[in-house]
Parts: sequence; C-alpha cells; structure tokens
Amino acid sequence: MQGRTQAESEDLVRIYLESDTDRIELGTDRDSEYLHGDKTTGLGVAQKVSRLTRGAGAGASYRGTRTDTRLADLDVRVFGSDRLATEASFRRLVDVVLPRKGSPLPRLVAEYGDGTSYELPFVYLSGLEVDSTVSTPTHTQALISIECPAPFWTARDALSFRVANESAGVGLLPNLAQLQLSRSAAIGSVSLENPGDVESDISWTITGPGGPTPISIDGVGFVFESVLLSGEVVTIERTATGVTVIDGNGANRYAGLGPAPKFPRLPAGLSVVDIEMANASPGGWAPTSQVILTNRVTSPSLRISADGWQAFGAGSARTATGFYGSNAGFLALTWAAASTPEAAVQVQVPAAIGDVLSASLSVLSSVAQRVRVMTQFMDYTGAPVGPLTVGGSVELPANTPVVVGVDSTDLDPAPEGTAGFRLMASVDVVGGQGWKVGDTLSASLGIVTSSAAQTVFFDGDFEGAGWSGAANASTSVLFDRVRVNQSSVQGFYKPRREVVY
Repeated sequence: MQGRTQAESEDLVRIYLESDTDRIELGTDRDSEYLHGDKTTGLGVAQKVSRLTRGAGAGASYRGTRTDTRLADLDVRVFGSDRLATEASFRRLVDVVLPRKGSPLPRLVAEYGDGTSYELPFVYLSGLEVDSTVSTPTHTQALISIECPAPFWTARDALSFRVANESAGVGLLPNLAQLQLSRSAAIGSVSLENPGDVESDISWTITGPGGPTPISIDGVGFVFESVLLSGEVVTIERTATGVTVIDGNGANRYAGLGPAPKFPRLPAGLSVVDIEMANASPGGWAPTSQVILTNRVTSPSLRISADGWQAFGAGSARTATGFYGSNAGFLALTWAAASTPEAAVQVQVPAAIGDVLSASLSVLSSVAQRVRVMTQFMDYTGAPVGPLTVGGSVELPANTPVVVGVDSTDLDPAPEGTAGFRLMASVDVVGGQGWKVGDTLSASLGIVTSSAAQTVFFDGDFEGAGWSGAANASTSVLFDRVRVNQSSVQGFYKPRREVVY
C-alpha cells in the first residue's frame, strides 16, 4: 500500500486507546494491527438536552441546553499473523479498555501533527464479546460501546498565564507565559483567549506576599481576603466534588474567601481577566548554581595585581583603587615628557582552538583621544596566530571612561595553534593627538567571555557572581538567577473541544 506524504502525515489526527499501563493506536492503514473501522459513531458533537417550558399559549419557551454524557461505539478490527497472535492482540485490547480498580479511567487520545493532544476518558459498556461470525484466525472485529462521563475532548497540557508585580510602584503587569496576553487599560487586566470550543475550568495559584486579592473573569469572580506572607501559596481549584482552597501545607483556606464567591469558568473565545493584589512585592533575584558566563580575565579590576595587563608608550603603574572614583583599580600610563600619539593598553587571557569570544575593557584618557580596538590570537610562546584584527576608531572624551571592545561577530573562531587572546586599545596614530607632560591613559574592568556579544562587566565580587579561585586573582563566574519572594497570580486551564476530526 502506498505511504502517505509528509504533508498528509502532518495533517493526520492519530487516535489512541490508552490506559495507565498501555497504549494502542487505532490505525487507518490496512496493515495496522488495530484498525479504526468505519462503523465508529458518537465522536462528533455530544448529545444535547434542551429544556423547553410549555405554557397555555402556542409553542414553548427555551430554558437552556446542557450537554449529556457522551455515548459512542468504536469499531475496532484486530489483525494477527495467526490465531495465537490475534488472540494476544485482542487480549491486549481488552486489558486497555476495561477499567481497573484504583486506576484512572481508560481514555481515547487524539494527537495532532503539531504536538497538541486531547483526551476523552470513558467507561466500557459492551462489545468485547467474541463473535465467531466476524472472526477468523487472523482477524476479529469488535464494536465497543462506551460512555464518557465528561463529554468534551480536553487538552492534555494546561495553558497558563501569570500576573506579577515586576517593579515597585508599577503595579501588577501581565507577562507572556505560553499564551499571548495583551495589556488592557486597567492595571492587572489581561485579554485572554481560550482556543477551545466550550468553557474551561480554571485553577488559580496565588503567591504572597500580599492581599487581599480580587480575581474576576468578565466581571464575575471572588476575593481571597487573607493577606499572604512572603512565599505563602494558595491554590484555588474546581474538582469533581466542588471548589477547594488549599495552601502549600495542605491546609484548607476556604475561610479566607470573601462573601458570596463565584468561581467562573473561562469562556471560549476572548475574555477579560482582572486581577489585583494589595501590598504586592516585586521580590528580588537569587543566584542558582548554574554558571552562564565566565570572565577569563584573572585581574579584571586590577585590585591586587596587573596579571594579564600591559601598557605601552610611557611609564606605567598599577593603582589598587579609584578608577574614575570607583573601588576598581587601574593600569595607567603617565607622560613625563611630551610625546607622539603612539600608546596602547591591553589585556590578555588564555584561549583554545575554536573559541568564539567577545571582549571589552574600559579606557580613560585625561585628554580627548581617538583609539582603535585590535585583537590578536597567540600561540603558547606569545607569537601571533592568524591576522591582527583592527576595528573602527572610537572617540575618547577627556576624563570620561569609555567601554571599547568586540563582539563574536567581529572575530573568526580561534585558529589552529591558539593558546591565548589579546584585546588592545591603541591610540590612532592618524586621528590621535600628541601627549603632554602629565597626561594619562588608564584602563580597567576587563572582560573576555565565550558569548555572542559584549556583556556588562562583572567580576567575582558582583551580586550573583563568584570567583573560581582566589579573589581578584582568578577567573570569575556569573550564575543564572531566579526571582524570589515575588507576588504573583497564575491561572491554569485546559481548552476543551466538542469534536476532533
């Protein structure tokens, strides 16, 4: 039989029968072990029950419609190479379809080509009785009758959104979290689209500090009146037996709700969700153990040594602190006699073949100057490897520190034989001016990282960073950070569909 094209495969909805221990695909090809037959019914729109009130006059008044449980018949054909193989496949089907005490209900699962999945739990009614009139050694057929207590196909993966206090004084702002949200005119309001066909239950997770917290959908909702402490979490969720309000310790917090609470479902289509939290906090940042950047400069601020730094053109000296009024040290050239513009400051770090680097340093001149950024890879003897890279000119205003550097896009990967990398700020001989007695050229805050672009300077003393060895005499690492103690409200829901096709 001819196979499907890629486009046809991506457009196909795959149907499965699933238990908590096994999964069977109901195929559509004739060589499938389990074939989804054409006698299947009941997987379209579930049965509707409308309420009509008849009075003394003509006709009746419509009082609404509810969706009944779904009744369906699944035409499943089982194939095997011989009677034993067919029996084994049929028994596997029985094991999946029949409910097991203490286990979730079996379910139909529909998987789309884009990865989304919907499921439909069911209860077996009949149809797995073996009928010899439709059975052969290599084939048997069953029309399995099922009833689905929840009639709608429900997404397996929940969609979510989050409203958090990002900065003090700004209030609650919506953030993107799996769904596209848009700001409304009111702080704490978001426009939210439910892509399902019918309304969906929505659960709420409120994280302190803060409160009271009013929450509503299209103007209908509730207020959680209790004031939560920092890190305290309360989850409000609709279950089969009602609405529960539970904190992180499992304690019942239903009493924290305001009077006459209503717990609306999220309608299909576009809705406005309003969330406010009094006394909300933006929280702070805490480092994790995950290293995201390493500064290869071992004396990045020159506080205790000038290891890796050099300067040319006049007498040079290291000062332990005071670079432009900061606590960073610096390496300075000072002219004792008038001189031509030639001068340079540089920093050097270890490197290896294939390294992709970005680098920068801060330069401070006592007079207006023009410099060019140059880079060079070197071998273990210090000899150049590959060409000297010369960048564009950079203007240095007098007594104003300027960050100069290169991105990885300006450099090729480190070539064969590389053992080191040098970043240099060299005064432009053509555009620069001569030096007078007492003029100075200083450099500090060196950083070389394996990153696509130049990064803001850091060393091991910065918040969220650390030294890999001795302070101010080793490489420094920057750790990934996570937000802590931030007030937030999150909503979670699973879209539901009338049909899958």
